[in-house]
Amino acid sequence: MKPSRLRDELIEEIYLIPDTELAQIYQMIHDFRLSSEKRQDNLKNTLKFAGNWDDLTEEQFTKLSAQITLRRQQASRERRNDESIADLH
Repeated sequence: MKPSRLRDELIEEIYLIPDTELAQIYQMIHDFRLSSEKRQDNLKNTLKFAGNWDDLTEEQFTKLSAQITLRRQQASRERRNDESIADLH
């Protein structure tokens, strides 16, 4: 469904909502919109850092990816070991 048609459908549905429920519906839509905007802002801020990797060669990028994977595995093992030690106490 095209966005313009979907908006029309939403407006028609809103007209069918009892007046006593309008404030609740408004708040829900408003919160949803703000949340969506915040997600978009977070995505934009995160993507700013993606450009920092543009100057890496393919080999450097591959090594970096391997290091990240290794460090995550090590951190995961350490957390599991810490949990095992805590279980003993």
